[in-house]
Amino acid sequence: MGQVTAKMATLRLSARLLDIRYLLPAAVLLWMAGLSPETFSPSGGAAAVRAAAPVTQSRLYRWRDAAGMPQKGPQNEALSNNWSGYGVNGGSYTSVQGTWIVPKVAYQSYPGSPKVEASSTWIGIGGQDGDETLIQIGTMQAAGPSGEPEYFAWYEVLPQTETPISRKDYPIKPGDTITAKIQCMSACGSYALSTWTLTLTNDRWPKPYSITLQYASSLSSVEWIMEGPCIANCSSAQPGFAYLPNYGSTTFTAISANNANPNLSRAPNGIILKDPSGTARSTPSDPVGGNSFTVTFII
Repeated sequence: MGQVTAKMATLRLSARLLDIRYLLPAAVLLWMAGLSPETFSPSGGAAAVRAAAPVTQSRLYRWRDAAGMPQKGPQNEALSNNWSGYGVNGGSYTSVQGTWIVPKVAYQSYPGSPKVEASSTWIGIGGQDGDETLIQIGTMQAAGPSGEPEYFAWYEVLPQTETPISRKDYPIKPGDTITAKIQCMSACGSYALSTWTLTLTNDRWPKPYSITLQYASSLSSVEWIMEGPCIANCSSAQPGFAYLPNYGSTTFTAISANNANPNLSRAPNGIILKDPSGTARSTPSDPVGGNSFTVTFII
């Protein structure tokens, strides 16, 4: 009984931390963006995401039993606290690509009712099973009990928090077709300080977003993920993850790793997310043709 009580207290704390992380630092973020705090007037709920401190996409965390053993899904998929979709490891990966439709999200009422729920859709290299390196690019979707949902693009290289991409120049809305690519350009060795180009294309943008940076990656895995991002204690052994909004479903297509079809299979590549509420899940479909799948919110 004590363990159950402690777990519930942890969930309530995570919800409060989510509220604090999203709602407090408006002036700081507006100052960083070159805006005056006086011009910001939140309309409620997810509108606070505009002023939020950057959240963190995190490496894969697995649900574990009392003995510390990783739990599995019904078809031997990985069961995760924060990721859903597909991942491949066991090779050396210097490029990854994928296309998805930005899902329309809605606030989902949970016990504890967090004020903001968030999901992120991305491709990446690294981050599986204790790997602390992860380079990724994608879109964020957030919803609150009032106001309109929020959508924006971002990129991230761990251990840094996400870097939002200009909403003015690169706006995101539900139904947008996004194509993302991460490519190592030079000095591409495991844990070598390499040059990377991250590119995001939206059919509505006049030109793609692209950034080139240096990063030392393990190169040990690639992923196509819908995530409940980290919002508290992100560098600890027990980070706090966001509750998922109801995102319906979205489909990843034109998936590639090292410019080839990764030939995904449900086991061992599938990953199911069970979020902090303990009831919501984000579950991938069987892959189609080895390079496409749909991920679905289930409550």
